[in-house]
Amino acid sequence: MHSSVTIRDSSIVRGFTLIEVLVAIAIVGILAAFALPAIDIFRPKVESGMLALGSTLQAAQREAVVRQHDVVVTFDAASNRMVVHFDTDSDGVRNNAERVRTWPIDGHLILSRGVAPARAFGADPVSFPAGPAGLPTVTFRRGGSASVAGGLYLTSRQSIEGVAKRRHDTRAIEVVRATGRVEWWRYTGDQWRRGF
Repeated sequence: MHSSVTIRDSSIVRGFTLIEVLVAIAIVGILAAFALPAIDIFRPKVESGMLALGSTLQAAQREAVVRQHDVVVTFDAASNRMVVHFDTDSDGVRNNAERVRTWPIDGHLILSRGVAPARAFGADPVSFPAGPAGLPTVTFRRGGSASVAGGLYLTSRQSIEGVAKRRHDTRAIEVVRATGRVEWWRYTGDQWRRGF
C-alpha cells in the first residue's frame, strides 16, 4: 500500500495588499512634500545660462584669433538674447556673405543684476557701449583683444521678483579688454566669488 503524503510548497511568494501599497505611497508623498522645497531647481538653470553665455563669448574670441577677423557680439536685453556677427571683412557692418548667429537666453533667466551689488564694470545689466544697432556691443579683434572692457549680469526671474532665497542666483561675466579673456563670477548672497 502506498500512503499519500501531502507536501506543502513553501516557495509561494505572497504579494503586497492594496492597503500596504497605498500606505507606502502616502509615506513617499509626505516625504516628498518635505523634500521638494529644499530642492533648488533654478541653480542649475542659472549655472548653465552663465556657462552658455560665457562659453559663447570665449568661442567668439577664439574665432577672431583663429580666423583673423573681427567677431562682433551684441546683447539684446529686451529680447533676452545674444547675437554674434562673424565680421569677415572687419568693417563692423553686417552683409549677406557674413554669418550671424543668435543665442536666446533661457526663459527662466534675464539679463539683470537683481539684488546683487554692482561689480567694477558697472551697474547696468550689460555694460558694453552701444554699437551700430544701438545695443550693447563688444568686438573681439583678430589679435584676441576686446574692443572694450565690460560685462553683464544674469539672474533668475525669481531674484528680480524679490524672492529672498533667490538672492544668490545672480552671476556676472566680465571681459578683459587687453586679452579678451572671459571671467565668471557668482554672487553668494553677500559677496562675489570668482568661478562657477
